[in-house]
Amino acid sequence: MRVTVCCVLLVLSAACGAPVEESPAPTAQVAPAGLAPVATASTPAPALAVTFPLRVEGTGFVDAAGKPFTWRGITSFQLAEMIAHGRQQEAAAYLDWAKSEDLTVVRVLLTAQHLFELTPEEGRKALPRLLDLAKERGLAVEVVALADTKDRTLDYDAHIREVGRIALEKGNAFIEIANEPGHPTQDPKLHDAAFAKRLADLLPEPLIVALGSVEYGEGYAAGDYATTHVARGDGWDHVVEIAKGAGRVEALNKPVVSDEPTGAGPKYDPGRRDNEPSRFAAAAALTRLVGMAATFHYEGGLYSRVPAGPEAASLAAWKAGLALVGEATAGEFLQGAVVDRLARTGGARHVYARATAEDALVLLIDPGSAPSVTWEAGWTEIRRKGIPGVLLVQARRAER
Repeated sequence: MRVTVCCVLLVLSAACGAPVEESPAPTAQVAPAGLAPVATASTPAPALAVTFPLRVEGTGFVDAAGKPFTWRGITSFQLAEMIAHGRQQEAAAYLDWAKSEDLTVVRVLLTAQHLFELTPEEGRKALPRLLDLAKERGLAVEVVALADTKDRTLDYDAHIREVGRIALEKGNAFIEIANEPGHPTQDPKLHDAAFAKRLADLLPEPLIVALGSVEYGEGYAAGDYATTHVARGDGWDHVVEIAKGAGRVEALNKPVVSDEPTGAGPKYDPGRRDNEPSRFAAAAALTRLVGMAATFHYEGGLYSRVPAGPEAASLAAWKAGLALVGEATAGEFLQGAVVDRLARTGGARHVYARATAEDALVLLIDPGSAPSVTWEAGWTEIRRKGIPGVLLVQARRAER
């Protein structure tokens, strides 16, 4: 292992969003013991300054000052290409916008042939300026070192070493060795996780490195963190698929980033793009509940365009879904009939929960007009908040 990580207990956090129904609580402003208050979806808390470099701690990240770093990522594939080809002002404007939206990570390709043309040499040359521009705005960059490598002549070792040298110097980069390493557009060498791991081992020890999305084989989970591209289903199916992430986080005991789920788009494209904001709200909330970090993927992000229309509405809903669940979760993830150990529920498409011995969250996906949550004996409901697409209900174990 390049980096040793230690496990920490994350605090189960409550959520505040647009109210659907509010149960009485001990006070209006103070969260009960054991629960961390979070900002409401309508008035997010100011982002805390980040002290780079970052490091892995348990299943999350912290900055150099030891403060938790919350991954709120966004696809912005073309930023390095913009800088490489004389469009630095456009790249800076996009990063200004990302900062204004309280995002924390931009995901960028360093090589490309299909969406746009960016040679490895051009990508490496643009990388220092890109990292500087992002760092000035308190943003981290997930640098995807290799994409569209099939039929391209490339000295892999030299490329990765130079990317690592620049990233170490600048201090605000995550490195993902390859985007979808088993994809037909990638060099067959990258279809072997051992090859990706060998490249990762060329990078300096302090850097935080992922190999590539783990759907192409469990060997790609061998980095400091793992990335996953959640299966893309029709309608609500792509939301429900996120629940599988809980098992992956538990098994790997390291950060897992949902990097490229079904993306937002101007129109509905089954199995690829969605334009229904409520599903993005539910997807974000469930991503947080299962313990994964979240990246907002969207059609315009392939070309680093600021979201507009349905994409902008979906981003706003996604951010509200993240805020609904809060910054971190702890305890056991529950689904299916096991949720009945906590509460009887009705009127929702799917129900998930997370619980410790003292605290519990129940998440209702696509609740109808009259969702119901009836807690089992020994639990007292303290909060009920919802936004279109998702309802969160929180309870505490009653004092004995």
